[in-house]
Formats: sequence, structure tokens, C-alpha cells
Amino acid sequence: MARLYNIEEAMPRISLVLLLFAGLIPAQTPARKATSAAVPTTPTPTSVARDFPIDSITVEGNRILSVAAITAASGLKLGATGNIAVFDAARDRLIASGYFDMVAYRYKPATAGGYDVTFEVQEIDTLYSIRIDGLPATLDEITRFLRSNDSLFTGQMPGTQQVIRRTATEIEQYLETKGHSDKVAGKVIATAPEHFEVDFTPIRGLPAVSAVSFEGSKLISAIDLHNKISEVAFGQPFTENSFRTLLESQILPLYEAKGFMRVTFPKITSEPSTDVTGVDVKVTVDEGAEYKLTRAAVAGKSAGESERILKRAKLPQMTIANFDQIRDAAKRVQDSMRHQGFLDARVTTDKKMDDAKKTVEFFLVVDAGPEYTFGKLTVNGLGLDGEAAIRKMWVVKPGDPFPEGYGDYFLSKVKEEGLFDNLGETKAKPEINADTHVVDMTLDFKGAPPKESAPRRPGEFGGR
Repeated sequence: MARLYNIEEAMPRISLVLLLFAGLIPAQTPARKATSAAVPTTPTPTSVARDFPIDSITVEGNRILSVAAITAASGLKLGATGNIAVFDAARDRLIASGYFDMVAYRYKPATAGGYDVTFEVQEIDTLYSIRIDGLPATLDEITRFLRSNDSLFTGQMPGTQQVIRRTATEIEQYLETKGHSDKVAGKVIATAPEHFEVDFTPIRGLPAVSAVSFEGSKLISAIDLHNKISEVAFGQPFTENSFRTLLESQILPLYEAKGFMRVTFPKITSEPSTDVTGVDVKVTVDEGAEYKLTRAAVAGKSAGESERILKRAKLPQMTIANFDQIRDAAKRVQDSMRHQGFLDARVTTDKKMDDAKKTVEFFLVVDAGPEYTFGKLTVNGLGLDGEAAIRKMWVVKPGDPFPEGYGDYFLSKVKEEGLFDNLGETKAKPEINADTHVVDMTLDFKGAPPKESAPRRPGEFGGR
């Protein structure tokens, strides 16, 4: 028996199903609220609406947020009274948090006599760092406050309106404790190409950047610097701290690619524009000296393991310290590891400079994380022959390392091979279990009747 709930359109892609106890018959007599003050007996299918204590709370599907954080955000507590209304309210609190694409729950009798409650969640996995501009508090102060007041805040957040509005209100509350009455607004802004942050500012807003000019640059022309910063700066709210962040993400890499590792911006000035509403910004550049590369290595690894990783990195020979090449190499290593089943692998870069000798050492910093393996394959929307053909073509076996993106890659090959006539929409839906490190895959097909010809032999494609 299932209870279905409609969610407001503002809630993103949420489907909710409440599964009641197995074995319920289609017609039940209305359950009555328990009136006895005695400790209740174990709940039965005929008493699903009655009050019983919560004996356990489990969360499934989470990868980013901890079980403890999600449980705290739900408002449920072990030993507290549970019933359908309580569980509905807990689910609604998680939905309203803005951190989840989907929230569902189920419950069953516990051996101890109460309820075992399980939440199934799909987290919003695109998270953004936060920044503070024009407010009378530092980023560290506000971050500490948010961590202590919001169990779901990890230092990053989704860009959903629910999260941004709630966080803006929490920042206002913090400012009030400091004697400030500023109203706060937040929005997602670009701080570099393909890099975004949630920016919290006074609700009255900040002046926008209308023009940028550079002085003191010799190695790179002022025009080239202007063109690069214009990709992200124009129209953005201006504070000196936020603008320095843009300079570090946009301008420093241009110099680092040429071996100039100590570029600074000793002076940044702004004045109201005489042409448009906004501010004109002038930046003074100190290019510093050129640095030579002494070595590139992998931090914290044995010689043999470092050599294997560097082979994946495919670093070109260079004498000038080109940090762009190091960043590209880190991306190649990270992609390679994720294709080998280390789905959480993260490879960053570091450097050690000798300012006296004007030399630099580059390092790849590797955090492999756990290896994920393949579990089971589910195929929806095909007949028996079509499903059999798909299963033959799927070459990743249970227990094999699961390559990142393999489901989408597989479906692209299915289309290329032309196994089906009139192939409609296809979708690969991985179910990643962060506790067991097992990935189950569901492939959905629509409008894809099999061809009359014999299906392709298994194993004709599969690797990436």
C-alpha cells in the first residue's frame, strides 16, 4: 500500500513515495490513536497510524552529507514518538532544506517494539563555496556560525533559492548579535570561467564593475590582461577582496604559464564611472621574476607509485615553470583514476619555491578515495530480446571497478551501433552507495523496438 504526495512546482524534481508495512491488505479499518499510557506493543499492520517510539533512523543514497547531519535536519530523534504525521513532517523539513532532489521514507516494526525509519535521499551534488562582500563580518566568522546552526552546511551549499534565502536570514541573525541590522541577499555569481560561488552582500547591492585598466605590465600587454579579466569581471559587484579573487583566478595563471610565479597586485583603485552606472577599476601589476623548474613529483608517494602516476600525467619536458601544464596533468590523472573506479578521486597541485635561486618544484597531490565496484544492471523499457542484447553488450561485471560515466558512454555506443530502430529517449541512472562503494546502474529506454536482424555479439565494445 502506498501514499503519494504532490509537491509544489517550486520543489525540483521531487518524487515521494511512502511505503507502509509489507503484507497490508487493500482495505483497512481506520487506525485509532493509542490512548493507553502504557508502553506500546510492537506495531502491527493494523496499527500503522498509532504512536510508537522511534527505535532506529537510517539514511540511504547520501554521498555528501552525513547520516547524522540529515537526521538532525529531519528533526527526528531516537526514542521520540513516531507516526505518519511525524514522519511526513520530517520528510517535509528535508525537502524544504533545499539540499535534496528527492526525499522519500519508509518505516516498519522494530524488534525492540517501535519503528525502524529509513529515509531515501538524492542529494543536489552541485555545491558552491560562499563569499561575503560588503558585510561587517569576515567569511571565517560567518562560516563558523553557519556550521554551528545548520547541520547540512559543510562550507559549501547548493545554489537553490531555499538554501540561499535561509542562509541569508541566518547571516542577518549573526549580524544582529554584533549590533548590525544589515539586510542580506545572496546569489550565485561567476568568479572564474566555469567557477561559481554564492555571494552574500547587503540587500541594497554593491556597485558593479564598468571598466578595468592595468599599469605596470610588461610581459603581457595591458590589452590582453583587460580582455582576460573582462570575461568575468564586467557587471560583477565590486569589492577589493572579490576583485582580487578574480585577478588571482584569471590573471595569475597567464603569468604562471610563463614561469612568473610571484606576480602581485600592490594597488587596486576604483572610482565612479563617468560613462555608465558603476565603477572603473585600475590595477597595478608587479610581475616579479621568472622561475626555472627543478622537478615535478607526486607528493607523499613511493618512487614506484609516483612514477606510475607521472606516466598518467603525461607531463611535457620543460625548463620554465609552466603551472598551466601542471594543472592539465592533474586533470588527466584525476580523470584516469575516476575511469578506474575511484569515483571520488581528487588530484590537486602544489608548489615549493626557492625565491633566492628563482626555482620551483611542482607537486601533484593525489587523494584516491575508495574504489567503487559494479553491482547490478537494471534495464527498463525493452522486450526480452532487446534486454538480452543489452546485457550481452554491457561488459562491466559485478565486482569490477566501475568507470565514471560508463552508463552514458554505453548508451552513446548503443546509438552508434544502431542496434534498435526508432530509438527514443535513453537515460543512464547510476545508484552510488557511499557506504558499500557499490554502483548499481539502471538503463531506461523509450520507443526502442529491436531490429529484425540478430543483435551484435557481446563484448564488441566496452572499454573507454
